Amino acid sequence: MYDANTSWPLRKTIRLPKQTELEAHYTHIRAQDEAIRNWAQQHHCETSEKTKVISNGIVRQTSQLIDSVTIPDLNTALNITTPQTRKLYQREHQRAHTITNQFNLDSNTSINIAKILKNHDDTDFNLVIQAAHYFATHNTENMTPRMVPIPGFSAKWLGKTTSNRCKAICKLLKREQLALNDRHGEIRLRLLDTQHHNQPDLIVTQPWTDGAPHDITHIIIVENKDTYQAIPTTEHAICIFGNGHAATRIKTLLPWITTTPHIIYWGDIDADGLEILSELRQTGITCDSILMDSTAYKTYEPYGTKLDTKKQPLKTRDPKPTPGLTQHERNLYEQLCTGKNTTYLRIEQERIPINDAMTILHNQHQWNTTHHK
Repeated sequence: MYDANTSWPLRKTIRLPKQTELEAHYTHIRAQDEAIRNWAQQHHCETSEKTKVISNGIVRQTSQLIDSVTIPDLNTALNITTPQTRKLYQREHQRAHTITNQFNLDSNTSINIAKILKNHDDTDFNLVIQAAHYFATHNTENMTPRMVPIPGFSAKWLGKTTSNRCKAICKLLKREQLALNDRHGEIRLRLLDTQHHNQPDLIVTQPWTDGAPHDITHIIIVENKDTYQAIPTTEHAICIFGNGHAATRIKTLLPWITTTPHIIYWGDIDADGLEILSELRQTGITCDSILMDSTAYKTYEPYGTKLDTKKQPLKTRDPKPTPGLTQHERNLYEQLCTGKNTTYLRIEQERIPINDAMTILHNQHQWNTTHHK
């Protein structure tokens, strides 16, 4: 299918049985040989034979078994195959021909690019070709994928650098990677002290190195916006809206966070929330968790739900490696993945009373809460 250098005629070897196999199943093997012989004659393919000797201990006889079939040309091969395979072959080689003509690539490279896109329809293929031409003639170093002026082209369509579309475009251009900027991730945070508590949130889109706050001793990272907005005034403290897996970008955008003495993570009591906690710690942020253990689950189980964020039924799943979790957190994680001894697979963070969380922060983590919001 994807060999640009196939030479015709094409000889295909037939594996012959070993002597013991031949003597044990001679009748069946002869029937298979006869079927191959008839098939080859039907499709005008030449065959070669090898003489085999069969013995049952008393009588010895010889038998001619086909050991190769030669397909004379491409048209014969296409007639032999299924309509679906024939159609795919013709499409792939037409795509390779298009690539060769438009990008001056050799036939092997062209067919290999076609292979990369074998599971993509013609609309996708044509968009890859169009995108490659654009990247070849424009400077895109200051552009994000969304800014590329090609209908249908976007970061979501392009995918990661390992996606087939991205690989194909790079190979068309003989480049290691595309000259595009990723859209900056962002995090949202609130300064909780009395002076700044009612001021607008801060949105950080690039590493905050100059003018970073120097008197912060307490940070809490929360998963959900309702909880984020409800954290009360606390001196020398910051609340960060983790926003799910986006929390893993916090250390990059707030590099000074690692020097903060007291960091807390509080998320949903579900498998996703505990995976986020593990990922956050793996980025280099040392933090404690609150209300994310079996005791919290038992306490707030009546607030649980059987639906995910899209109102679809939650399903059990296989636990992933979570090197960032403590053993107690891991135990709860496995329980929430498998559903063992649980009524609900998820307890949303915002369902837990904020006063309960602030009591834990005050009593166990030295939070100096001034008043509740």
